[in-house]
Formats: sequence, C-alpha cells, structure tokens
Amino acid sequence: MSREPRILSASAPAQPSDDSAADMVASTLTAIESQLGEAQGWDLPPRLFALRLQPPGVRVDFIPEALWNPAGINPADALGHHAETLPPVPPLLVPGVVHEDSVFAVGFMFEGWSKPKNVELPRELRTLRNCGERVLHLLPDRQEIRIVQAVDLNQRAFHMVRVRGGQPRLSVAGRKDALETEGTIPDALSRFVHAFRTGLAQQVKYPAPAPQM
Repeated sequence: MSREPRILSASAPAQPSDDSAADMVASTLTAIESQLGEAQGWDLPPRLFALRLQPPGVRVDFIPEALWNPAGINPADALGHHAETLPPVPPLLVPGVVHEDSVFAVGFMFEGWSKPKNVELPRELRTLRNCGERVLHLLPDRQEIRIVQAVDLNQRAFHMVRVRGGQPRLSVAGRKDALETEGTIPDALSRFVHAFRTGLAQQVKYPAPAPQM
C-alpha cells in the first residue's frame, strides 16, 4: 500500500444534519468506501487510517499494515493488541472542536463474512463459536461484506457496511436506526483517536500515520 496520504473531496451527505462535524466524517467514509473500496474491487487488504482536516478536503493518512500488524494475525486482534497499550477513554469528555490539520477521526476498512438474517448456524458451528472460534467463513450461505468503522474525537461511532453486490448502509451512533458498534475494532479506534486528541499518540509506541513522501 502506498504511504502517501490522499486528499478526498467528499460530497455533501444525502441527509445533512445539524452536526456538521459528524456529517463531515460520514461523507468522508462514504467517499473512502466508494473510491478506495468498491471502485477497486474485492479481496483487498484491511486499511487503518486517520482523517485530518485540510480544506477544501479531508486528508486520509493510511497506516501500512506492516506497522500495526507485523505478525500477520487477525486484523481485529492486531488492533486490539495495540489498543491495550493506550489508556482507556474516560466516561465523560468535554466536546472537542475540529481544527485544521488535526486528527478528527480514526477509521478501519476491512472485508469479512456475515450471516443472512434468515439463516441459522449449524450445531457444529454454534459449538465452535461458543468456544471462541470465528465461524462465519465456514457457513455455506455466508455473505461477503465490506465494513468501514470509525470513531471521531468526541467518541461518536460510525459504521458502514456493504454486502457484496449491494448498496452501502451507513449509520451514526445516536441517530435513528444506528447499527451496533460494540466490539474489538470500535473499542480500539476509540482509544486510538483519544490518544491523538490528548497527545498520547506522540508519547507511546503507536503506529502513527506515515509522513508524506
């Protein structure tokens, strides 16, 4: 993957809200999934990135996988291991303001498998899942999906999912019909973006975005 940052000019959201910062993140994630995901096809490697405000667009700093997953393990586990080196996010935060050239969100785009709503896991797969194993890739009726998750500096979670051959669905925490965002990846992104907000990303061993070359 190229270490060079990209500047994206995201279009206005289809349904703008009174929260311009959230709309900016949502529009940028939509552009990332469309231009750097769907337009490039499937079977792509996962991508960890930080978003910086650089008017008139948004700068996307991709972090090479070799920096955050040198062991080549499951990407979610790799992010979780890095997050454990950072302090947890406090339960209460003073709302922050997006400043030019500051990191205002950290995101992750990856591919995986999902189970159609009307399909039940076979008993043997349920047993494996209950033992902590990942099993959806073993399901005959599995669906291939692309997911983009992000957390902004105010700890608002964003979740986009596209089933292969379908249209993407984006949800923002706190809004109507928001998707579930709990799990290893959003928890790790929460710690990463908080580290940037507080300056801890410069003080701990953290895979910071690669400089422009």
